[in-house]
Amino acid sequence: MKWVPPFAAGQVRDHRARWILNEAGWPYSVRLVDTPTMKSAEYRSNQPFGQVPVLEEDGRPPIFESGAIVLEVARRAAILMPEDEAQRALAVSWVIAALNSIEPFLMNLAEVDFFMTDETEKRQRRPQALAMAELRLGELQHALGERQWMVGPQFSVADLMISSVLKIAGSLKVLDGFPKLAAYQARCFDRPGYRKAIADQCAAIDAHSAADMKYETA
Repeated sequence: MKWVPPFAAGQVRDHRARWILNEAGWPYSVRLVDTPTMKSAEYRSNQPFGQVPVLEEDGRPPIFESGAIVLEVARRAAILMPEDEAQRALAVSWVIAALNSIEPFLMNLAEVDFFMTDETEKRQRRPQALAMAELRLGELQHALGERQWMVGPQFSVADLMISSVLKIAGSLKVLDGFPKLAAYQARCFDRPGYRKAIADQCAAIDAHSAADMKYETA
């Protein structure tokens, strides 16, 4: 996206695509979009839900959804996947779990904190949203246990996706109650590929303003 509010800078899901491409060492260019572009028939033919990111590559159909992009690049580049077949399947399971079993509960809380304007409704909804988010984080921390990485002895796609999803918890200030997850996330983010992904995304956002992020077709 050409621009997002400050709280979303470094959070937009295209950083996951940037990160895996950096890990693979594949060169890429970025096409920034605004809302009219994302609503257009051309864009929707590549991303049916009008979201980001989309991976476009000559000679291949566009790939949408950040999890699909991460898995596709990891598979083709033969990176961040455990060598053992059973552990590869488990790593994929954790990628899906990050997106299906963890992220929605964090996004529910984010919706309350960042987007709800009715204070009465907010007070009513937040305790339940917070409780569910903390339940999921507790379950994740228990599953991690004392291990350094989620699957096997090395950083994998599972860790990339889980730590990325945990960014939402960090912005909501709920990760402080889960020290093992906070330390785990710090290990994941201590990678050049991640640091470059975030720096590049934030630089693109900083180069634009709210006026550049058009919302209606002229």
